[in-house]
Amino acid sequence: MIFEYEELKECVEEDFERFYKMGFNENQIFPAVLNEYEHGEDFGFIENICIHVFLILFYTEKNLNYEQIVDRLNQLMSEVEESEIKVELGNGYSKFITDLSIVTPLYNFLKEMPYEAL
Repeated sequence: MIFEYEELKECVEEDFERFYKMGFNENQIFPAVLNEYEHGEDFGFIENICIHVFLILFYTEKNLNYEQIVDRLNQLMSEVEESEIKVELGNGYSKFITDLSIVTPLYNFLKEMPYEAL
């Protein structure tokens, strides 16, 4: 990842807020924010997962429909091992687990995933 976990979260939040204030709806914000990162030279799979988690958190704060993001996150999480996330995030892993633990009970997904803090 180009950014540290918290730095990425701040950048995604700024992008989310920018598109939200521009009047984008929930179906437009999701791909617009992803587009900001997907074409980056070092955009990776774990970074993509983190962005999805962040977006669910931000959508929840604004009472937006997050269903399409949850569906995609479910798919992404089924394709990765926890150890890969740990290695990629390093010190940011505990913050990721904290955010994931907020998302998981709210939307009742990932219950089958063996992530240690969930």
